[in-house]
Amino acid sequence: MKRIHRLLLHLTDQYYLLWFALLGLLTAFLCFRCLGIGAIDSWDEARHGISAYEMMQNGNYLVNTFQGSPDYWNVKPPLSFLTVIAGFTLFGYTAVGLRFFSALAYLLTVLCTGWFARRYGKLASLLTMVFLTANYYPFKAHLVRAGDADGLYLLLFTLAMLAMLKVREDHRWLYACGLCFSLAFLTKSFHAGMIAAVGGLFLLKTGELKKMRLSVWAGFLGCSVLPILIWGILRFQYDGTVFFWNMYEADLAGRTASGGLEGHGFPFDFYLNSVFLDFDHIYGFLSLIALLGILYLWIRPFEADQMMVQADRTGILLWFFVPLLGFSLVSTKLMWYVYPCTVPLCLLAGIFLSRFLRSSSLRPGLSLLCLMLTGVSALSFTWRNYADNVRGARSNDLQTFVQEQFTREDALTGSVIYLDAYDPFLYANTTSWEQNMRLLAMMEGDLDCQDGGAKAFLKEENDCLLILSIPFLQDYPQLSSCTILADNGQYLLLHREPARQ
Repeated sequence: MKRIHRLLLHLTDQYYLLWFALLGLLTAFLCFRCLGIGAIDSWDEARHGISAYEMMQNGNYLVNTFQGSPDYWNVKPPLSFLTVIAGFTLFGYTAVGLRFFSALAYLLTVLCTGWFARRYGKLASLLTMVFLTANYYPFKAHLVRAGDADGLYLLLFTLAMLAMLKVREDHRWLYACGLCFSLAFLTKSFHAGMIAAVGGLFLLKTGELKKMRLSVWAGFLGCSVLPILIWGILRFQYDGTVFFWNMYEADLAGRTASGGLEGHGFPFDFYLNSVFLDFDHIYGFLSLIALLGILYLWIRPFEADQMMVQADRTGILLWFFVPLLGFSLVSTKLMWYVYPCTVPLCLLAGIFLSRFLRSSSLRPGLSLLCLMLTGVSALSFTWRNYADNVRGARSNDLQTFVQEQFTREDALTGSVIYLDAYDPFLYANTTSWEQNMRLLAMMEGDLDCQDGGAKAFLKEENDCLLILSIPFLQDYPQLSSCTILADNGQYLLLHREPARQ
């Protein structure tokens, strides 16, 4: 048993770069496989896509718009829209283009965190990467496989924290931390305040605050404030303080108000119960490993530095607890607010578990058993992540119908189009274009989406199209004179020419 255990650990160290590369490829597979298949979601993803599309059409890459007007609902600075624009430029107006840089951002998050974790041992590095590949919820919603701001924000948050942990070695790392903060603000607005909170407490707690030279502080302030200031001055030229006031109202005042914003108010323990005490996924087990590791450090502090230096322990724990508790105090609670907490959780669990598996005080048989259980459990959770969020990605019938009927090169490109159909995303009939359907219609055929359904379609004086659920045809006998361009047994695509004078 002892021999097998030592052999496995030796193979881990001997072929570390190979294992690192394989885990990187596995992460890339989970990030990019079937990326364009899943149905586009309304609100954040579709809203970002529409704004990015319109910014490309009007040539203004500073002001995000929705249906041609400045968007004062999705009041985010422009960086996340620019990544969607870059995706559209590289891959065309497709779901892959919409989501590519979110997936790439998570891949970079895993690679950077895993590489950083080498300072705690090669096994700790690999375990951290394994846990991040099994990180279920970011793959499920709003991050890895979604075209919105959270993927880039998580990457910048993570890079800021990794730079923070290296400040003791070289104070110039504070510049990188400040730059990541400013870019995170330009991505997700006031959410970046959590980076400042963690970083400030870390510098205060470790005593590094008093050691900084004036030149370092000047460089840090330049990196952390100047990009935001430049954007603010440029944006002010368009609508004065209107955008900034709406940004404050929506992202700060609105989300901290009693009762929560848009029905997302939950009690203080929401995140603890729904994520970090979740044993259906990997989080409950990672939390247990981290808790046992913290207790070990507290009970046996004289051995703590063999695991990691005190400043690193302080930094990682702040990275984990400050956002978790901070967002728990806020009335508005959404799962993706605490996605940044999952990275230090995986890092802590990787460090503590690697220390345990390498412990010479454990019996070889027990160490081998724990090593095998770790491998089987990680494989199981990673497989579930793949099965549910990658292989399980599906479009819906209405979106599939639109994708099948239109291309940006055919004669229907740019047509006026109406909708009177059952929308699987809404689980209801609709005569209005939901944000996800509006974006899809724009991407597929640069279509001019109009609300009002079949009634408005029949009153339209110009050449136009209608997507109609087949059962609704009996409600509008006037449609019998229209040309049926497509019929898939569930939806019709009807064409109506203007009446001749």
